[in-house]
Amino acid sequence: MLKAFLENCKRPQGGFGRLILRGMNSGHGPVAGWAFDRMEWPVNGRILDIGCGGGGNIARLLRRLPGCRVDGVDYSGESVAVSRRVNARQADRCRVVRGDVMALPFADASYDAALAVETVYFWPDLTAGLREAARVLCPGGTLLVVTEMSDPQKGAVWSHNCPGMTIYTPAQLRAALEAAGFSVTVYTKGVWTAAVGQKQN
Repeated sequence: MLKAFLENCKRPQGGFGRLILRGMNSGHGPVAGWAFDRMEWPVNGRILDIGCGGGGNIARLLRRLPGCRVDGVDYSGESVAVSRRVNARQADRCRVVRGDVMALPFADASYDAALAVETVYFWPDLTAGLREAARVLCPGGTLLVVTEMSDPQKGAVWSHNCPGMTIYTPAQLRAALEAAGFSVTVYTKGVWTAAVGQKQN
């Protein structure tokens, strides 16, 4: 049963998936709030949450940035359904769709900012995913990458038990963002990391 539960960290589905998503929405609040304070958000703009999970961070940003639209994308159908329910009252400012970070279903230069909170662990190719994020950002747009675990040794219990999970150090996140065409500022707090990348024109 534990194995089935942990498998849903990567791609939530069914009853276990809904439990995971509920936990994500509450559990990711502290690291997300800390990271959001390190980002310069657009006053009136379009923001994309890549790997939006249960939609908790969409809801946080909709409250924090009343002039912005915040959309979400996730490759888990369960995540999309839960995110839509969580943000149903803000449907005029939020659209959540199913899609893969390796081929985001959006046109070039569609968003002013993007975020990826607690999701890059499961991307099949980190740099390629970041390049895809850069593609959908406007010139000069910013991407916030947030991880609650950035020490592979301390996080080994998770990476060994969650299929497909890779924990990246702050230096690895910086290098991947730079390779994807971003100038990067990295913030850390213990094992938390917030990497802010600005797309180069």
